[in-house]
Formats: sequence, C-alpha cells, structure tokens
Amino acid sequence: MTQTSPHPPSPISSGDSTLTRTLKSIDYPATKDDLLRIAVVDHLDVATIDAIHELPGRDYHGVAAVLKELHRT
Repeated sequence: MTQTSPHPPSPISSGDSTLTRTLKSIDYPATKDDLLRIAVVDHLDVATIDAIHELPGRDYHGVAAVLKELHRT
C-alpha cells in the first residue's frame, strides 16, 4: 500500500538557480508581499509565484528560510 502525502509535490526545485538568485537579490527581513513583488519583477515562472503566494504571511529572515517554507508548500 502506497501512502500519499496530504500535500502535492512542491513545484520548487532545490536546484532552481533563478529562484535562488532572485531571493539573494532582496533585503531581509522580507514579507510575503516583498517576495511576490520581486518574483513578478524577475519574471519567475507561474508555479513559483503561486507557491510564494501560498506562503504564510510573515517576515522571512533569509534565503534559507524562504526555500525551507517553499518546500513545505
């Protein structure tokens, strides 16, 4: 019997260099709205923008914190 996760697989690849470069280009702490703005400005793909949109509305204190949360969604 195969167990399924309650969450679909994350659209975010840990090797996504465009996303990492974008996240490194902003000042922290950053809000979810800050992350969404830079994602749109940098023309990240729709799946990534949607994943950022699903993040909890709080302050993020660095690239690692954002990526960790994105991999949970």
